[in-house]
Amino acid sequence: MINSRARLVWMGAAVLAAVIAVGPVAPAVAAVDDPWMDTSLSPDQRAELLVDVLTLEEKVTLLIQSGGPGLPQYGVPAIRGKDGCCGVAATDTDSTALPVGIALASTFDLGAAEAYGAVAANEARAFGFNGLAGPTMDLLTTPLNGRMWEAFGEDPLVSGEFAAAQTIGTQSQDISVIAKHYNLNNQETRRGHVDAVVDERTLQEVYTRPWETLVRDSDPGAVMCAFNKVNGEYACGNDELLNGILKGQLGFQGYVSSDFNATHSFADYEAGLDVSGPGTEFAGGNLVAAVQNGQVSEERVTDAARRVLRTFFALGIIDNPPPGSFENPQPASTPLDAQTIADHDAVARAVADASAVLLTNDGTLPLDDDGGSIAVIGSDADWYIDGGGSGAIQRPAQLTTILDGITDRAAADVTYSPGTDAVSLADTLPGPVPVPSSVLRPSSGADEDGLSAFYWFGFGFQGEPRLIRTEPQVNYRTGISNDPINTSQVPSPGVGFAVQPISVVWSGTLTAPASGSYELSLSHLGSGKLLVDGETIIDDPGTTYGTQSVAIDLVEGQEYFVEISYQTDAPNQLNGGLNDQPGAMVRFGWVPPAGVLNPTIEEAVAAAATADTAVIVARDYTGEAADRGSLVLPQDQDALIEAVAAVNDNTIVVLATSGPVAMPWIDDVSAVLEAWYPGQAQGRSVAGLLFGDVNPSGKLPVTFPVDDAQVDAVGGDHQHPFTQITEVDPTTVYDEGIYVGYKAYIEQGATPLFPFGHGLSYTSFEYADTATAGPVDPNATDPVATTATVTVTNTGDTAGTEVVQAYVGNLPTDVETVDLALAGFARVSLDPGQSAEVAIPIDRRSLQYWDVETDSWVTPSGSVPLHVGSSSADIRATGTITVEEPDVTAPTLTVTADPATPNGDNGWYTAPVTLTFTAADETDPAPVVEVSINGGEFAVQDGPLTLDQDGVYTVTARATDAAGNVSEPVTTEVKIDGTAPTVTAERSRLRVFATLTATDETSGVASIEYRYSIRVGNRTVTTPWRTYRGPVLAAGGSRIAFQYRATDNAGNVSETGTLR
Repeated sequence: MINSRARLVWMGAAVLAAVIAVGPVAPAVAAVDDPWMDTSLSPDQRAELLVDVLTLEEKVTLLIQSGGPGLPQYGVPAIRGKDGCCGVAATDTDSTALPVGIALASTFDLGAAEAYGAVAANEARAFGFNGLAGPTMDLLTTPLNGRMWEAFGEDPLVSGEFAAAQTIGTQSQDISVIAKHYNLNNQETRRGHVDAVVDERTLQEVYTRPWETLVRDSDPGAVMCAFNKVNGEYACGNDELLNGILKGQLGFQGYVSSDFNATHSFADYEAGLDVSGPGTEFAGGNLVAAVQNGQVSEERVTDAARRVLRTFFALGIIDNPPPGSFENPQPASTPLDAQTIADHDAVARAVADASAVLLTNDGTLPLDDDGGSIAVIGSDADWYIDGGGSGAIQRPAQLTTILDGITDRAAADVTYSPGTDAVSLADTLPGPVPVPSSVLRPSSGADEDGLSAFYWFGFGFQGEPRLIRTEPQVNYRTGISNDPINTSQVPSPGVGFAVQPISVVWSGTLTAPASGSYELSLSHLGSGKLLVDGETIIDDPGTTYGTQSVAIDLVEGQEYFVEISYQTDAPNQLNGGLNDQPGAMVRFGWVPPAGVLNPTIEEAVAAAATADTAVIVARDYTGEAADRGSLVLPQDQDALIEAVAAVNDNTIVVLATSGPVAMPWIDDVSAVLEAWYPGQAQGRSVAGLLFGDVNPSGKLPVTFPVDDAQVDAVGGDHQHPFTQITEVDPTTVYDEGIYVGYKAYIEQGATPLFPFGHGLSYTSFEYADTATAGPVDPNATDPVATTATVTVTNTGDTAGTEVVQAYVGNLPTDVETVDLALAGFARVSLDPGQSAEVAIPIDRRSLQYWDVETDSWVTPSGSVPLHVGSSSADIRATGTITVEEPDVTAPTLTVTADPATPNGDNGWYTAPVTLTFTAADETDPAPVVEVSINGGEFAVQDGPLTLDQDGVYTVTARATDAAGNVSEPVTTEVKIDGTAPTVTAERSRLRVFATLTATDETSGVASIEYRYSIRVGNRTVTTPWRTYRGPVLAAGGSRIAFQYRATDNAGNVSETGTLR
């Protein structure tokens, strides 16, 4: 039987051994004098020991997010984190560029995720970092999210499972994850100001569920709180999210670290924030002062420091610190050695191979070795394809472009044509396509395509320009993914132009490729003006983003002088800084006459017409702080694909995109392969897939809509977040509730372009008609509720891998639940003709809903439809999961004492008492017994309880069965006094009378007695004991002894005292 929980076998022994071989070195020897260095203690114990000796200033020093000195005097390194959702985003050396998160999720292989995390962490550690900012867990709620490629798609089960698996891999290398971004960071537009408004059930079922899996299965060292607000409170100061859900409900033991300066006040610490930064407005000396003046409690700072230390101890960061941990400032990264690069590249390649999704194929793929010439087309086919912003890997260690890979693999001639201008961040802007560079010439007279660009700081085009250069197009959008961290071919003019008001002029000539009516346009935010041959045809203040278009007749071959002037002077255009501002947005666009193609497309069409096969590499470019404005492929790539397909019947489209795109040409091409942003092995991987060296096995972790209209029709309020770009404090209402992604399409009966879970193979798989699953105990708590099984057979003539997906239908309850929800998945690799019984773990949460009345998960009893298949729209086998009736009967509890009855007076015991607790339950053979003594906290009691100290004990016991049913409490009072009272005698001044005093701390003194012992001749006569009531005669001599004693209420009698 094949079980998806058997991880890591996917890579093969050689690659797995390589990852293990580059693991961390042995831990350092513990220091004898430092008790917290005792590795036999738990991480919690060690953290408590160390935090107890730290001063306030030392605790605060430990909490510095970036650039702190650490506490070397205690053996504690500083927090040193690095961006790393998809590899280490190093800037001073090369690192392995892994395929992005959405690609990893497409593998549906948790073993791949562990190896992926281990590779990135191994390099981060080698570079001197002890934290890696990832995985990215932003659940996809709109396919236009500019950062969706970092994360794992639209399903909470997939998101949680892959985040946990990546975390396990990462933390296996003695560093911590910093999982991000908690929570509801689901759009980049105005991310530092937007308020995500969500109801409780949706928050729990959809958006908290992945984090529950992460915390439960992988014990992450740190979690990064997000920029945005949730229900009116910033995420980094949201008590409900941080204290209530993350640390309370989910039991998160690590520390919460802010996103980049996402702290808004010192009150955020009380709300659950532990580490603020990287700025020190709310950290360092300012935090010390805040504690001293009462803004932040020292207890809260102590807890934050303890959490950081707990993570460092648990993950080996203190016992085995990364190289250079105690050097300040942090030393430069040591470059990776050749063997490490090769070993890690093998993992990057394996993940890329397993992640590509074959969307359509008419049989053209795989290509034959002798299939003839190939025309490779696409502006970025010969470029490293990745996203922008903090998740991007800017310096891949071992890159092959897609053109490189196809050229190296093909036996026949390979030609290359770009087809369009290069894609950049500005192509996320909605509006007509930019005027192509092939019809533009700069006013400078330079012998190159494009226009001359003149940049000024400030408004009004004053003084000499700060920058003059030729730019291929007027297509400009500033932002993190364009200026500081840009992997596109189009270089930024510089970060300085992105963070202050600017004025820009572009000028040169436009030459029409054909005569006709052209629609020229400006799409912009901020004032823009377009002049053609000196005549102003567009002049717009651009107070909101929009497009103005003018139809103009142009004559083929004639040059027209064009000038575009632009200023970033719209209200609030720079509000929020580079991290969150709209920034510069401008495009000079056109719509040419029908059928008119620009010269670059024409060249590509000519190349395709003479080739046996055309491979078009189509891409987008998105990233941090920039959502897409449309699903349309940028730079007129749709026109390119349609034109090439019209002249070549073997046209294959390789999509290298951040997520879904519209495909109006889908019926005109032979095959479509979605490769995502495939990492540094993109060329070798795509070539291997096209030629059949690798059989595609990836599945979509996200629904592909038909077009933008369907996105709006099916999705909720926030499907096109770019429309909020000029709102200072937008509100996004998650009004779709639990119907996110494919669940919404199914609920509304909408047919997407490609459904969730879709992916083809070069072979075929047949499923048995029936799937089976064992009964579900509704009271159990194991995350796997049951296991579904189905027989799958490879009916083709090629070995292949199928991702078998199990979905559940509506739950047996009157509460509204979704029609279909992913409940589990498993990969199975089969040779031709081979069959296997595939076991699919069924996630318990898929059989539950969140009850807002009880604030808990509810498991309805009854029959749940089971659907197993190749995608959410391709169900091959059906069955039923039976959820049994819950156990609602509480256990019974009896308590017996030994001795059975008090052996002293007045209900007191004078010897130890042993209580035995016996719990019985009809279904649970071993209910848990808990005991509270004298009103204290209940604690689990394993076995008898012996009370052997004097005192009065009120012992309350209760028993809880596996279903959570609690018995009636049983209270037993035990009084123990095994200690006799003490009694003293004091003579009066004349030594005639004696005063007797007795004390007993437990049961109290019952009586004091006295008597006389008189010696008469050779014998002694003793009087009876008399009750003492006051001073008595005690004068005597050598023949009379005064004796006394005391008795307590338990019957204990003191020793007899004597006065002579």
